[in-house]
Amino acid sequence: MSFIDAAYLVVDAFLIYPFRIPGAPIFGYLLGAFCLAVTCVMVGQFTLSVAYRMNRRWIDGDNREMVRMHNSSIRALLSRDKAAYKACNRQANDAFGKLFFSQVALSASGFWPIPFALAWLDSRFAGIDFALPLALPGVGDSVGYTFSFFPLYILAYILFGKVKRRLPYFRNIDKWIGPGMEGEKMLSLSEISAGASSTETARGAAGGV
Repeated sequence: MSFIDAAYLVVDAFLIYPFRIPGAPIFGYLLGAFCLAVTCVMVGQFTLSVAYRMNRRWIDGDNREMVRMHNSSIRALLSRDKAAYKACNRQANDAFGKLFFSQVALSASGFWPIPFALAWLDSRFAGIDFALPLALPGVGDSVGYTFSFFPLYILAYILFGKVKRRLPYFRNIDKWIGPGMEGEKMLSLSEISAGASSTETARGAAGGV
């Protein structure tokens, strides 16, 4: 027996165990599928945290560049320097695009266990239909494992979000994920305008003394 076959048997025995706990088959399926969904969420979130920590330097760099160029474009706008505003705004948009797509790509890493879970469910429950209380348009009066797995996954994802701060490793994920807060703060046009108005008022008052 190869290592891959042996590993599959171990994983299969681990995943199928919750399905066999309740005596009633339908409750066993729901419990097992929910445990599988929870496993997918936890493995995905762990992968996501690792991916963010490995790429944190580049994400923070893009975030700082976006904020810096955004603030520069606002200051140029207030100074009525149209050329500088366009140049800074273009660079800010480029940095935002890089930051946005890198975060989308990294966030997708949290969902990679789902295809493997569906493949495993197919190996165990292919051809088995689950009766619905009533017929649904376009669906019918029974569904397969795919239709039943995704609502359980969504439920597991929501519940995990509520309890992850109590779990030893996952409680720190929010501190690792996303751009850091270090560096320059993003300014709004109103903030800089208010600052400029205060400066002009102070200069006027000083000049009148």
